[in-house]
Amino acid sequence: MKKITVIFITILFLVGCGKESKKEDNNVTYSVETVEDAPTVGYINVDGKIEAKDTLGVFVDKKLKVKEVFVQEGDYVKKGQLLMTFDESERNNIKRELEKENLAISKLKRDYNVEIELNKLGGSSNNYIKDLYEQIRTKSLTIETLSEDLEKTTEKILSPVSGTITTLLAQENYSVNTDEALLMLADLSDMKIILEVPEYEVKNIYLNQTLVIKPEVFEKKKSYKGKIVKISKISIVSAKTSDNVLEVEVKTDEVIPFIVPGFKVSATIYLTGDSKGILVKKTALLYKDNKYFMFIINSENIIEEREVAYRELKGDKIEIIKGIKKEEKYIANPTLNLVTGTKIKV
Repeated sequence: MKKITVIFITILFLVGCGKESKKEDNNVTYSVETVEDAPTVGYINVDGKIEAKDTLGVFVDKKLKVKEVFVQEGDYVKKGQLLMTFDESERNNIKRELEKENLAISKLKRDYNVEIELNKLGGSSNNYIKDLYEQIRTKSLTIETLSEDLEKTTEKILSPVSGTITTLLAQENYSVNTDEALLMLADLSDMKIILEVPEYEVKNIYLNQTLVIKPEVFEKKKSYKGKIVKISKISIVSAKTSDNVLEVEVKTDEVIPFIVPGFKVSATIYLTGDSKGILVKKTALLYKDNKYFMFIINSENIIEEREVAYRELKGDKIEIIKGIKKEEKYIANPTLNLVTGTKIKV
């Protein structure tokens, strides 16, 4: 670890507008230190949510009209349970068309058989028999198409699995959009915890890393130990912070009671001391206008207010992950009345 350089400075407040500058009566002494590049042993805090491990969408292949819905969002349903029915008008029309085509093809087949016998006696032409055969093939294709259409024109929806309805779009007289699920079914007996890790923290995350989960259902007063079991390979944009994040799946050592999909959690992920980071004293960090910042001293001994992002560490140091570089000097015990651009006398 590099030796910390401590410098004591006195800020001179200048009075402008043509008046002579003078020292304030109550000068404040500040401590100046150099940014460390040292091993980090700490933790990061992240947010996440509960999701169902297996969620199934229920679709139909044809634009139908819902007749009646027998369930609501949040209902638990068993496999094979009736969920909804559809208007039967279109299905009945297809049935009638199918019956007409079946009658027509039956007549054609009878005529075809008769003509075959007549042809043996010279009473029917080969061309006429060929025409009848082609008509029979055309009717067969029409019947096949109608049968497929009838199969898609379902009368009802039965639950394919046992689970809880988490989303329900279909209502009575609802016209089905084949691109959208009528409902979503979740198996609540098996849930997972998904955390959002910011992109600048990804280098510190690995499988089987230990952490502590704090579900908001307990107002974060109760925690559960766990570990990371899966790390996504694709970055997404967080809906909460608009930052790029990596989703991390977590498994807890014991089942967390009372949680359902959508519940929020927070987590503390513990880090090892194998990697190095930019360390400063916790007292150097200030908060104002919804941002964290520090006061940096440049080569000309001028104060600069610098916005930073940081990570908590064990002890009296924090790791700066964005905003300053190693070897820069900073004020370790700043006050909010310091002003950017003030030149100090070291």
